[in-house]
Parts: sequence; C-alpha cells; structure tokens
Amino acid sequence: MSRSPRRTMGRLTLGKIAIYCTLSVVFILAFYPFFYTLFMAVMPYSEYVKQPVHVLPSGFTLDYFEQVLSNARLIRAFVNSALRTFVGTILSIIVTMLTGYALSRKNLRGRRVLNFLFVVPMWVSGGMIPYYLTIRAVGLLNSFWAMIIPVLINSFNMFIARSYYADYPQEVVEAALVDGASQFGTFWRIIWPTSKPLFATLALLIGSFHWNDFFWPSILVSSEWQPAPVLLNSIMTNRTLLFGLGQGARIEPQSFISAVAAIQIIPLLIVYPFLQRHLVKGIMLGSVKG
Repeated sequence: MSRSPRRTMGRLTLGKIAIYCTLSVVFILAFYPFFYTLFMAVMPYSEYVKQPVHVLPSGFTLDYFEQVLSNARLIRAFVNSALRTFVGTILSIIVTMLTGYALSRKNLRGRRVLNFLFVVPMWVSGGMIPYYLTIRAVGLLNSFWAMIIPVLINSFNMFIARSYYADYPQEVVEAALVDGASQFGTFWRIIWPTSKPLFATLALLIGSFHWNDFFWPSILVSSEWQPAPVLLNSIMTNRTLLFGLGQGARIEPQSFISAVAAIQIIPLLIVYPFLQRHLVKGIMLGSVKG
C-alpha cells in the first residue's frame, strides 16, 4: 500500500528538524542585532550600565527618541537621507527601466557593444581617486547631486530590467507599434503600467542603497548635505575620541546612538515586508528560459 503524499510531507524527520534548527539559528544571528539596537534605544541608560549584556530590555523610555527628534542637526541629516532616497530612487528607476527596455530590443544597433560596456563596471572599477577627480571636474563636489547622478544606474539592476523586458510578451509591443505608437509611447503607456514586479524590485534595491550609503557621501558632500549614516558615524567617532583623550567625562550615551540607528533602521523594516514578494519574483524573472 502506497503512503499518502500528504502524510509523508507532514512527517518530521531528522533532516527536517536539522533544517529547522539551522534556519532558527541563522534567523537569531541575523536579526538579533537589529532587535538589540531597538532594545537599547528604549532602555534607560541607568539600566543599560547595570550589566554587560541584556537579552531583553530593562525598563522603558522614549527620552532618547525625543532627544534625536529635538536635535536640528540630526533632523536635517534625516531629511537629507529621505530626500536623497526619494529623488535618487525615482530617477534611477526611470533610467534603469528605460535602459533595460532599450537593450532588450533585438533590433537595437550596437546592442552587443552596449551590453558589454555595462558588464565591464561589474568587474572593473576606475578607482577612488579618478572617481573623486571626475566628480570635482564636472562641478558636483559638495552638492546634493553628487549623491544622485554618479549612481544613477547600476549594471546589476539594469540587467534585471533587461531580463524582465526580454521575456515581456512581444505581441503586445508589436500590436502597439502597428497601431502607430512610438517606442517611447509604447513603453510609457503600455509597458510601464504593467511592470509592477520590476518597479517594486528596483525600488527596494535602489532605495536601500541610497538610505544606507555612507562611504561616498562622507567624501563628496559638505556638512549641509550629509545624510544620517554619515552624521551618526561622526557622532560616534567624535565622542569616542574625546573620551579616549580624557576631554569630557560625559560621552553620548550608547542608548542615544541606538535611537539614531533605530530611526535609520525602522523605515526599511516597515517597507521591506510589503516589497519582499515582488523582490524575489523580480530577481527571478528571466533567470529560467523555456
């Protein structure tokens, strides 16, 4: 007598138990730092210093969030991060989707050469100094656009878009062209509205990059346009340096820094669950043929 497939799938075996245990350990190791940061942000500093390690928060306070939200410099940094993320994400999505659609057209002249030129930056970089000198030469240094224009398109994101449009039903495109629509009109009126999975995928990938980027903004822009990650690092570094030199016994409490980090993390934690299913679908599009 054959066993019921449903009973076989529902039975726990040693292999399944090992997989579940491994995934649980990976989940704890990956997500506990985020939870610990949130715990510290709502934990009174007097409770924080009582013991070296806290598995769960001791006490509750929102004083550090109030201090962050009352600090004009930090508010300005978060506004810069939000503005950069919004403008950079929208412009990058438009440019990436247009480029991906163009390179997915088989009748595009020089298509192979252009695809090759997008592959090269994925493996070869011009270097930090030439990059900095180029930004300065074109007049973008210490400006808001220094964080937007140089990273307007990413080769990896572009190839995701190209794969998506390569698998797009060509009958729809050909019907629009026969009816007299231009290539741009076809893209804008027909293809763009039906590219929701791709749009969500690019929004999450590009938005996360802009929101978390630290290295180049710390070099290319002045304090007026510094995003939150740069200012957070500056606060931590300066307070630690002063404490090490003995100049000022009071340093910024770790809970205050955790509150700043929590505000930096919370938006991504809120947005990610809504876009996660589109992210997986969008990345897998075009990966399997036939």
